[in-house]
Amino acid sequence: MSLTHTHNGLPEGFTRALLLTLIDKFGPAAGLSATDIKVLKYYVLKVRDEDFLKGRICAVWQRIPLTAEELNLNERAITRAENRLIKAGWLLKTNALRSRRDGSREKAGDQRIIWAAGINCQPLIDHKVPALVRLSKQREEAKLELEALQSETKYLFAEIRSLNCSEALERALVILPCGRLSRVRALEKLRQIKTKLSSLLSFFRKQAVEKPVEEHSRAQAKAPSGTDKTSSRSNTIQNPQIQNSRPSAVRISLRRCLDHAHPDVLENMSILGGYSQENLIKTANLFRQELCVSDELWKQACHKLNRLTAATLISIIYRNHQLPSEHKAHARNGGACFKELVRKAISEPATLSRFLFKNFENMEAW
Repeated sequence: MSLTHTHNGLPEGFTRALLLTLIDKFGPAAGLSATDIKVLKYYVLKVRDEDFLKGRICAVWQRIPLTAEELNLNERAITRAENRLIKAGWLLKTNALRSRRDGSREKAGDQRIIWAAGINCQPLIDHKVPALVRLSKQREEAKLELEALQSETKYLFAEIRSLNCSEALERALVILPCGRLSRVRALEKLRQIKTKLSSLLSFFRKQAVEKPVEEHSRAQAKAPSGTDKTSSRSNTIQNPQIQNSRPSAVRISLRRCLDHAHPDVLENMSILGGYSQENLIKTANLFRQELCVSDELWKQACHKLNRLTAATLISIIYRNHQLPSEHKAHARNGGACFKELVRKAISEPATLSRFLFKNFENMEAW
């Protein structure tokens, strides 16, 4: 390679500091190891600012032993890193007689590099920098699009919620579980969610014009179901009414249950319209899917115990499931835990009492 290999200069407004930032940001994705990045940044820092000007030579001819000493690496690691960077098209090696590294600058004036036998940064400046700039712009555009989609999706979900239609809200929660966007990072997935929510909103708005829906008001006036042995006025969870079981003295207020519920549960109840028993049951029915509780097992628990008791168990197990794996109360398999609790509660009601009291006491201790 020529000892006077020049380059076309950095893009306008592009600085050495920005180059180092982009190398750190996109180097690993380009297949560079930590050592490769360390060596590449070292060489970028060793040249002068004037060496990045168009038509000049940008090179380093420092000997490998000195580079290894300054980077606290062995010489073989430096050599291997240079070879990988050269092969990947980040750097260029120029050799003089007997492969000795050497170079010369002007003694006066701009002190340009006259010739250099060593590591030349021309491929980095002419080819990699434009690619890094394009990649950075693409990432920034994708980030802005993601933020815009999130904003629009939140607006659509809020509009669906304002319809005061339980069916519309339930369908929206199927499209966007828990009504949370924080776990959706893929643009394509977010576009699909937005399209579905938009269609859902249009459908129910059109239906509301043709035939007004008053489900929210009717739900408030509706008397408690026969399977739910609770009083909405007292806001308490009564004893599970189980056939052939001895009576138990378990009475846990709904407020106490909510005080120890996971934030995800409370957030979903808030989305549904408030902290009521009915919304706790709906939330549990949604979250039990994450715990791998089957439809059949959920129906059995609601029938044998009652819906509110089953919902309380799901709330507790979900909270334990979210605990760190090393925590003594961590529920690794939520579905199996719920299944065993239901089985024991049917055969021995005292087991359910002990489980509820033990978990509430432990939560207060945490």
